[in-house]
Amino acid sequence: MGELSISEGLVVALTYRLYRDNADGNFIEEAPKEDPFLFYVGAGGVLPKFEGALLGKKQGEKFQISLKAEDAYGKVIKEYSEVKVAKNAFGFADEEEEEAMLQVGHILSVADQDGDVYDGKITKINKKDVIMDLNHELAGMDLFFDGEIVEVRKPTKEETDFDGEGVEIMPSK
Repeated sequence: MGELSISEGLVVALTYRLYRDNADGNFIEEAPKEDPFLFYVGAGGVLPKFEGALLGKKQGEKFQISLKAEDAYGKVIKEYSEVKVAKNAFGFADEEEEEAMLQVGHILSVADQDGDVYDGKITKINKKDVIMDLNHELAGMDLFFDGEIVEVRKPTKEETDFDGEGVEIMPSK
């Protein structure tokens, strides 16, 4: 049947080291061989330009991908840097949970009036509200990925039945 090339509907496992700007830039994070990054091609779970650059590659191939900020997590949007959110908007069960969750530096999800959900980092805590930065932590950065394709495979039955809730893509090995 031959070796599969990365295409829509397949599961990909890969390793990478992520740097700011280029290979000589500041190291940001990595997905090592012991804990590869897995995704379902075409499901929208990765940056579109990143996924596009991987299409056609096969297991064992190395890759280097440079993304400008606008093709990664976008530019920093000033209006999103200091968003006031009422403490009661989070719907905590009790004061203990609120105290545990509302900490400077914590990242929490909040929904706007249209029901769209955003992840934001708490930057300040006031008496009745918190100030959050809703920009992605990598917004405004050009990114450089240096990695290798570990596996390209068809999804399992459980992964094929994925309905967007609760099913995790698992390494096959």
